[in-house]
Amino acid sequence: MEKQQNWSTELYKGMEVHVTTLKKEDAKLQWDYTVRICEPGVDATAESELVAKSGDDADYVSANEALAAGFAKGYAMVNELKE
Repeated sequence: MEKQQNWSTELYKGMEVHVTTLKKEDAKLQWDYTVRICEPGVDATAESELVAKSGDDADYVSANEALAAGFAKGYAMVNELKE
């Protein structure tokens, strides 16, 4: 069964930063995130995203903590694109 992803979106420097959190399957109470950067109005699940990144090496104890880390990573990715 495929898991439904719920994306949170924020506009940052003219780009949409989409973040979803995922519970890790191999560990209890550990979360990760996926980030996609898109032009405004593009569906986060579309293949046309500009940049996508799955998590990092950290383990987050809650979905909210992973979400905050995902947005921080997304903002850094936008900053790199805008340089």
